[in-house]
Amino acid sequence: MKTRFWQRFKKRNRWAFPLTKSEESEKIWLRWLIAGVLAVTISLLFPRGKSLKFADMKEGSISSKRIVAPFNFEILKTKEEYNQDRALAASEVYPLFLFESSRTAENLQKLNSLFREILRGRETAGIDVQKRAALRDSLIRKYPIQGFGSQDWEQLLDPAGPLTQREIELFRDSFVRSIRDLMSVGILGLEKGKIQVPGRRILVLAHDEESIKPVDEYYDLIEARARVLELLNRQFSEKRTLFKFGSGLVNVCLSPNLVYDEALHRERMNETMAKVPLSSGFVVENEKIVDQNERITPDIHKKLISLAAKMAEKGMRSSGMDRYLPYLGKLAFVLSFLFLLAVYVYMENPAHLERNKSVFLMALILFLVCITTYFLRRWDAPEYFVPTAIGAMLFATIFDERIGYGGTVVMGFLAGGIWGNEFTLAVVSIFVGIVGVLVIKRVRNRSQILQAVLIMSGAYVFAITFMGFLGYFSIHEIVGQWWSGALMGLFTPIVSYGFLAIIESVFDITTDFSLLELSNLNHPLLKRLSVEAPGTYHHSILVGNLAEAAAQAVGANSLLARVGSYYHDAGKLDKAEYFVENQTKGQNPHRRLNPRMSALILASHVKMGLELADEYHLPSSIRDIVVQHHGRTLMSLFYQKALAKNGDEEVHEEEYRYPGPRPRTKEAAIVMLADAVEAASRTLRQPTYSRLKGLIENLVDERFKAGELDRAPLTLRDLESIKESFLTILAGTFHARVEYPAAEEDAPRDPIPTDEKKETPPGS
Repeated sequence: MKTRFWQRFKKRNRWAFPLTKSEESEKIWLRWLIAGVLAVTISLLFPRGKSLKFADMKEGSISSKRIVAPFNFEILKTKEEYNQDRALAASEVYPLFLFESSRTAENLQKLNSLFREILRGRETAGIDVQKRAALRDSLIRKYPIQGFGSQDWEQLLDPAGPLTQREIELFRDSFVRSIRDLMSVGILGLEKGKIQVPGRRILVLAHDEESIKPVDEYYDLIEARARVLELLNRQFSEKRTLFKFGSGLVNVCLSPNLVYDEALHRERMNETMAKVPLSSGFVVENEKIVDQNERITPDIHKKLISLAAKMAEKGMRSSGMDRYLPYLGKLAFVLSFLFLLAVYVYMENPAHLERNKSVFLMALILFLVCITTYFLRRWDAPEYFVPTAIGAMLFATIFDERIGYGGTVVMGFLAGGIWGNEFTLAVVSIFVGIVGVLVIKRVRNRSQILQAVLIMSGAYVFAITFMGFLGYFSIHEIVGQWWSGALMGLFTPIVSYGFLAIIESVFDITTDFSLLELSNLNHPLLKRLSVEAPGTYHHSILVGNLAEAAAQAVGANSLLARVGSYYHDAGKLDKAEYFVENQTKGQNPHRRLNPRMSALILASHVKMGLELADEYHLPSSIRDIVVQHHGRTLMSLFYQKALAKNGDEEVHEEEYRYPGPRPRTKEAAIVMLADAVEAASRTLRQPTYSRLKGLIENLVDERFKAGELDRAPLTLRDLESIKESFLTILAGTFHARVEYPAAEEDAPRDPIPTDEKKETPPGS
């Protein structure tokens, strides 16, 4: 059920399969829309209200020119200085406490009410045990005193107990007086240790009047409770019941009456921080800022940044067209680089620009790199965290190595512009991006991932070092930036692999990593092929060797050509015995069939191969090879048989052609040629070098003249290179062997007679 759902989903998802040429032409507006939205979006990520002038002049570098102030301007504080000043100003705002006199009255009223009930209860309910128990339970509910249990309450309420009425009245007077005295001084709602302000002072608001008081003039709750316990211990240490009662009662009837108003304190802190000035000095017109060949100190750098900001502010205040020129400049900057990338991709592989999916993926990678750069700049993260190398690896893996180089250069300059015209960032990004492209294309197993991490970390450290030397930074400053580069070198390959897994799943993209998994000969479909159609399996492996060598010779994807060859004839599983490479003991079912039925069976293996590819979730690039590896070639053997058998009856040549389509990629065309050459080479009785060469020449020229290669991006020079690579492989396969005396006697007999071999074309 899951398989059927996945197939239905892919059929509905237009991104899952490459669009036909007519469909792509109809949707060309979508590619223009993607490019336009991307250009506008990236241009909006560039810093606003910030002049890019003097951005290349960093602290420690040497000024190449003399700079004089063109007008008066303030020296802006750095972000760190401004934040420090704001924090200092906020720390000097005294905490604000509200004096609540009602708290004192409430606490005293609660105490008087409690003692009134105790004394009245001793008089009215003390003799009656049941009434005393009811009063005790009522007091426990109303005054939950921790550590003072039922037995303790019984001693306190029983008039015949150890405590007299006079002793309880004396305890009441002393306890209430101590609470009144403490609260009249003031009890803070915060612990004194948490009040950290200069001078240890607080602001007290009482009766609409504010006064600044030392913290030590007041008690906090811990100190107040300690004073009460000290008094109880001094006066009632011998009366353990009263001491225990007072120790628990102090937690119930003692509460702060100087309440900390956090909201009002925060509001006043914000008001104070808002008054902190942005500037720390002033530069007058015609004042020298820096001289030629002078080292740029931190103070000079602040003046340059302040001058650049003031120049940008003046530009934003301009009226008319001058106000929009910076925005137009940013848009033109982005458009120019996107245009150069498009031209470069078109020269390398125009097919990428003809597919909306490819254009969308390029735009997505560029956008993710640029938006990440934008947020890293806003969060003041190290500039070397910009993920240009990740984008470069994605470009190289999803498309190809050369397009990865072009994408790296464009991303490097866009990232440098978004960061604020950072030449250093652009150079480092391009350098590590190119290293990333070189690394990612050579990763084939897990052990090489560790090598990729080490190489990328080394590339970042090396780039940071040589750019630091160019900027006249000290060794200490350069080494201090190594950690950010090493960290990015660690995460770049890992994050790239994670993104590739997501992109492969969502967009049905085939990368080298998924092809490596499919190249495993233990794949379930290949295992079936080796058991149910061993001849086809062996044929596919040999075709893979030929296709891989040819793809390397013409700069195509050799891994895709090899893996596509493994699966190109998977459809023969349905009727394996009808194909000559799987026939044994002279059995050939085609002898009992008419030519039209034989042609239908041979052509059906293409359709069955596509169905098996869907069943085993093979990527679209493999499915394309499956359906294109025969193109529209003619099954000449059965066509000639039909002509001979039908006589004067009309025979339609179209009925004896494979369904197509013709190959549209280099890899599919190479697999077509390798399939034909490998199958035909089996028919040679004495496969000498010259015979092999003639066979290859004839087959390739035949496909070329028949128009089967018209849609494949192969040149005549590529075809010559393919012929040479085929000849090299086959010459090595059919090399001369030493004949032993018993060779002819022991040699196995050909299981299929010659006349029957001719009935079914090899490799069909």
